[in-house]
Amino acid sequence: DVYVALAEYRLQLLNEASFQGYPVVRHPVLHFPNEERFNCCSISVGSKKQKKKSKDGYGNVSYGDDVPSFMLGDLIYVVPVVKSGVVKTKVYLPSGGWIHLWTEDQVAGPHNIGKTIEVMAPVGEPPVFVRDCDMMHRFMEELRQGGIIGTGSRVKAKSSSLFSSFRRK
Repeated sequence: DVYVALAEYRLQLLNEASFQGYPVVRHPVLHFPNEERFNCCSISVGSKKQKKKSKDGYGNVSYGDDVPSFMLGDLIYVVPVVKSGVVKTKVYLPSGGWIHLWTEDQVAGPHNIGKTIEVMAPVGEPPVFVRDCDMMHRFMEELRQGGIIGTGSRVKAKSSSLFSSFRRK
């Protein structure tokens, strides 16, 4: 399962937390401080900055540039979908190269300076992106071997493992 496949990375993150003080789950601004999209704490002198509520065309509501996303360490970027019934959404990808976890498609190359893409986001497959590096390749290989990604039956296998703890006995 995903938790087991992340064992090596989780250990690295816990070491960073213990010895360097970095949180395991992080706001993207920690790794992308120059990207306005994540800079929710900017101060305007002389005028009040107001955030407008808007819909993105897929039913997701955003308030200005607020992005409900987080990083797991510096290698995994997650954009939760919190509205019921959403199966496709627009996602802002910060600078650098990103691989979509569920499809294994490289959705942004190393020269990406930040862009918005559209991805499928059915229940059980939230938008999750990983960096193109050895540790994440090992992580994805473990998921592949476990039938979580890269197989035609992945949705069935994944949904049965995700929801097995919620079934009535």
